[in-house]
Amino acid sequence: AIEKPILAAINGPAAGLGFIHTLYCDVRFASDRARFGTAFVRRGLIAEHGISWMLPRLIGVQNALDLLFSGRIIDAPEALAMGLVSRVVPHDDLIPVVRAYAKELATMCSPRSIAIMKRQVYDALFQDLHTANTIGNEEMLKSFETHDFREGVQSFIERRPPKFTGK
Repeated sequence: AIEKPILAAINGPAAGLGFIHTLYCDVRFASDRARFGTAFVRRGLIAEHGISWMLPRLIGVQNALDLLFSGRIIDAPEALAMGLVSRVVPHDDLIPVVRAYAKELATMCSPRSIAIMKRQVYDALFQDLHTANTIGNEEMLKSFETHDFREGVQSFIERRPPKFTGK
């Protein structure tokens, strides 16, 4: 329901509920010191707070069950290989890298486009391909009528940064 991207900068252990919170972020960056784990099974608990829905969609059923069944801790490179995080960077570079990414989104990307694409991706989890394709085509036609589209094209032609308004 939040139109803006939610970024995670994970700089250390993310376990239990802290791990689950990272799953609700749209893009996850991890420092090379980050660790991830689901200790629920080792405490006699079950998959809580939506992790049984989120985790398989992010890393696949087999990887999700591995982490949930074993309760083991994985490091950042393994999290990257599973698709749990988008990037792993040196610990001291984590915050500058995430800030640079956020700045690039804020200055070079249409907020309208981001909001619609975010909604499309999450809605598509419950749609068939035909429905997602139809909605995408409808949204594309709407995009042609926006200020952001005109500004995006004009800024490209003029070889300058765009000045998007979200309209």
